[in-house]
Amino acid sequence: MAAILLGVLGLVLAGPGPLWVDRWRFLFRVPRAAVVLWQAGAVAALVSVVGAGLVVAVPALGRWQEVDTLPVGELGRYAVVLLFTAVVVLRLIWSLVAVARNTGVRRRRHRDAVDLLARPTGALTSPGLRVLAEQLPVAYCLPALRGSRVVLSEGTLALLGPQELRAVVEHESAHVRARHDLVLDTFHALHRAFPIAVRSEIPALQCRLLVEMLADDAARRVTGPLPLARALVTLAGAPNPDWALGVAGAGVVDRVSRLADEPRPHRSLAAAVYLLAGGLVALPLLVLAVPVLAPGHAG
Repeated sequence: MAAILLGVLGLVLAGPGPLWVDRWRFLFRVPRAAVVLWQAGAVAALVSVVGAGLVVAVPALGRWQEVDTLPVGELGRYAVVLLFTAVVVLRLIWSLVAVARNTGVRRRRHRDAVDLLARPTGALTSPGLRVLAEQLPVAYCLPALRGSRVVLSEGTLALLGPQELRAVVEHESAHVRARHDLVLDTFHALHRAFPIAVRSEIPALQCRLLVEMLADDAARRVTGPLPLARALVTLAGAPNPDWALGVAGAGVVDRVSRLADEPRPHRSLAAAVYLLAGGLVALPLLVLAVPVLAPGHAG
């Protein structure tokens, strides 16, 4: 019974569950807590699937000598759960390695190309800031442990005023300081652990939007909402490399609408979201603990 419950929980958290949470627009008021909630959902789904495999595998290993006498239905259940668990675990390992290697290499190569092509920044003085001789408006950052870059283009400098430029630089610098790339890369690897047939793309898209909102908040504290809102509208649709974080990267309409609201801490709402995130992770662990605490109920 525990294996079935964990399996269903994992599939719900990976697939239809995000469709429901996606309607919670109030999460935009607490983007940091919301990121934790989406990550907790991914972790809980992974724990559920791995836990289901363990619940099936441990008793099965103790009965391997009786395999010829087990009912076909029971053998089929064992095989399906163990196969799905193995697929998820192998995909997780592969995703972690692939994301860390491929994204890191691409960012490093892109940073080297930017350093080769960029010109001195003139009046804009910020560590790691580079300006490209490109008339298309571009604004993004390349986070790294050392040698992070904030990249603008000549087209961006021509379109934006001084305060708007400052808002853009503060936005990108916030991504670099907070290492939002690590948040997104880790979540991307967790998300890709599940086969595409059973996972929703909503969590990945929402996390991308939420880290942009976090960077918006950092820029708003420095320049106020109006310069940032103007910059977002001006740069809407500006291209960004897939492995970079750009000011116009996601949900410009939602972000500009959010800037019109007076910023407030929303501590109670954040606490409730954090509590829900903790509960999501604790739920599969509790289901796993039931057979240990009450062996008679083991399923």
